[in-house]
Amino acid sequence: MDNLAKQQQQQPKPPCDKHATSGDKWRYTIYTTILLLILFNPWTYKLVNKLLSNFVGAIASKDGCPTLLGFGIHAAIFTIIVRLLMDMNI
Repeated sequence: MDNLAKQQQQQPKPPCDKHATSGDKWRYTIYTTILLLILFNPWTYKLVNKLLSNFVGAIASKDGCPTLLGFGIHAAIFTIIVRLLMDMNI
């Protein structure tokens, strides 16, 4: 064998060669669903509205219906948390 072939055999495969199992896919699906249910419910919109409305404007109405701004903020938070979940070994 030539040197290149020997080097390729000796080098460990990078971690990206690991394929997700069906169990892994279901686990992340459940994590994502739980996160979605937490972030996109009226109580969370009301809480975030109390915390941020003085700084950025109305996040939700008094009954918890999100404004466009509130929906956008929650969507951005959802995206960031899902991305962080992908990097964690859970």
